[in-house]
Amino acid sequence: MIQSGLPKDYWYFAVARVVYLINRLPSTVINYKTLYELIYKSPPTYLNLKTFGSLCFASTLDSNRTKLEPRARKCIFLGYKNGIKEYIVLDTNNREIFFNKNVIFCEKVFSYKMTQLCF
Repeated sequence: MIQSGLPKDYWYFAVARVVYLINRLPSTVINYKTLYELIYKSPPTYLNLKTFGSLCFASTLDSNRTKLEPRARKCIFLGYKNGIKEYIVLDTNNREIFFNKNVIFCEKVFSYKMTQLCF
């Protein structure tokens, strides 16, 4: 949360992210299994883990854009949507939170700090 530079308004997403990670970590109490594994009877995948608060680009729908409009929106990664393989992202231009599954990540860049300098 501190590294990303996000304000306290987004603490909910940070806490939800921590819960998501805790449920996928092995525990000595349950013989080095994860809570996810106990519930779903299969081990969790770690391929979709992304850095909280990092810069990402969410694709825009073909039907909602013209030739001269951008193909992606500059966003900040906030988390995952439960039950669906979509990411929760925050648009840096209009501060809109939305879901998108077509997202490209730049995990080493935390753009919220940079956008705050512009306001």
